[in-house]
Amino acid sequence: MSRTLTEQKVLHKLGIEDFRHITKDKVLVMATMLDKMDPEVAKKAIEQFPEFSKTMKEILTEYKAVLDAALKNNADSVQSFYATCDAIIQSLEKELDRDNLSFQERRDIIDKMIMVAQMKGEKDTDNKNFLVVMSRIGLAALGLTTGALLIALGGNIKLNFNDLKKIH
Repeated sequence: MSRTLTEQKVLHKLGIEDFRHITKDKVLVMATMLDKMDPEVAKKAIEQFPEFSKTMKEILTEYKAVLDAALKNNADSVQSFYATCDAIIQSLEKELDRDNLSFQERRDIIDKMIMVAQMKGEKDTDNKNFLVVMSRIGLAALGLTTGALLIALGGNIKLNFNDLKKIH
C-alpha cells in the first residue's frame, strides 16, 4: 500500500492543529492511518506525541478491563443458570421418588428433566461461543495495537486472513 498521507492530511483527518493536541480517542484513529503515512510523517507524529505507546497501552488496558468485566458477568450468569437448572432437576428427582406416580407421570417428569438438561447443554454451547467471540475480539485489539506500534516504529506487517481462518 502506498504511503500517501502528508502531515497536513493526517492533522486534518484527526481534526487537530498539531500532533501535540491528539487525544486518547484519536490515537486509535491515528494508529489506523500509520501504514498510509509517509514514514517521516509517522516519525514526526510520534516525536511530537511521545506518549503514543503509553496511550496505546492504556487503551489496551482499559479494553482488557471491559473484556474482563464482560467475562465475569457472563460467568456469573452462566453459574446462576446452571444452579437453577440443577435445583429444578433435584426437585424433579424428588418427585420421581414418590410411590404413587403413574407410568405417564414418571415419564412426564423424566421428559422435564431431559428438557432442563438440554437447556443446560444449550447454555454451555452458547457460553463456549461467547468465549470464542470474546477471545477473538481480544486478539483483534491486541493485534491492532501491536500492529500500530510496529508500523509506527517502522515495521512492515502483512496479514493473510486465510491463514488466520485456518487457526480455528
